[in-house]
Amino acid sequence: MDKHDYSKFVDLDGIFNLALKETQELLELGYDISDPSFVTSLEWYAGKYPEIAERCNNALTELIEKQALISPELATNVYDRYPDSHNF
Repeated sequence: MDKHDYSKFVDLDGIFNLALKETQELLELGYDISDPSFVTSLEWYAGKYPEIAERCNNALTELIEKQALISPELATNVYDRYPDSHNF
C-alpha cells in the first residue's frame, strides 16, 4: 500500500470540517490567525494531508480576509508591529 493511500481509512472531509471549525473558533476568540508564527489547524492539516491542502489554504485565506474586516488592527504587516524584527 502506498503511504498516501490512506484515504480509504481517513475521513478527509471530517478532518477538514474540524480544522475549519477550530480555526473559526480561534478567530472568534480574537487570535491573529494571520500571524506567521501561529499555526492554525487548517495549516497543520494542509501539511499532513496533501489531498485537502488546497481546501484548507482557501478556507484559511477566506478567514484571514474576514479577520481583516472584523479586526482591522490585526491586518497590519508584521514589520509594522515589530519594527526592529527585520534589522539584519
